[in-house]
Amino acid sequence: MDLPLKTFEEMYDDESICDYCYRTDYGEHKSCITPSGYSSCEGTWCKECYDTYLDENDANENLVKYQNCVKLINKEEIN
Repeated sequence: MDLPLKTFEEMYDDESICDYCYRTDYGEHKSCITPSGYSSCEGTWCKECYDTYLDENDANENLVKYQNCVKLINKEEIN
């Protein structure tokens, strides 16, 4: 597993979620081809992409939440 895992919000903000989107050629384009032509994705498939990210890392959203809680606790102890 590639730690630390990112939350959906982190991946959405830094656009690394696009790397898991087959509809945009894994981040190559900010649009996709639809039956009516090109269309800007505007985050339409981001949840699906995040699920792919979790699957590839053999994780789930609860693990990511737990990991982030641990990170916060460790950070507070350092300060």
